[in-house]
Amino acid sequence: MACSREQRTLIDTYLDEEMTTREAEQLERHLQECPECRSYVDECSTAVARLRSMARLEAPAGFTDQVMKSLPKQPKRRQWKTWIRRHPMVITAATFFLVFLISLSSVMGGEETVSVEGSGQYLIDESQNMVVVPEDAVVEGDLVVRNGSVEVNGEVTGDVVIINGQHLQASTARISGEIEEIDESMEWLWYEIKDFMKDAFSFSGNGTENEDSR
Repeated sequence: MACSREQRTLIDTYLDEEMTTREAEQLERHLQECPECRSYVDECSTAVARLRSMARLEAPAGFTDQVMKSLPKQPKRRQWKTWIRRHPMVITAATFFLVFLISLSSVMGGEETVSVEGSGQYLIDESQNMVVVPEDAVVEGDLVVRNGSVEVNGEVTGDVVIINGQHLQASTARISGEIEEIDESMEWLWYEIKDFMKDAFSFSGNGTENEDSR
């Protein structure tokens, strides 16, 4: 062993062949006076020489191929997730087609039951096919009514869409969005297409941002 940590660091620098001329002169003077460090240098030099003289080890033929074959295959579920992230527009188009078929079947089916889409307080009078938003009530977002009329006395923070019905608005009504009355099947489908494409492009944009952030 070297006589001190400082000398050991200096000897390691010598063995790594990174020593400057000044450091070499310093080490040489010290080795002449310190048999302990001189013995340590001899032992380390012998060990380094033996390591350098050893034959270079090489991997057996086909070793890399065998290792790659032994690795577990990627689960199919994860492959599907990767494919979906890389092809968001294909998923969007398939979903749009499904929504189109469902919308077409519901419109062509001639269903007369009043149905409502909206989040908030409203009343449904099935005997008169009427949906009423009371004066103090608030509907958050869009209010969509099929096969019935709408009477708004309160507040709607989005659009009011009436399919196969009419809109009745009191003086106390507050509607933040637009009022749209749809009577024909194709008009209803066009509304569904616009609404879906707005959500679809929003989803595709978010998916791209998430993929870029990975």
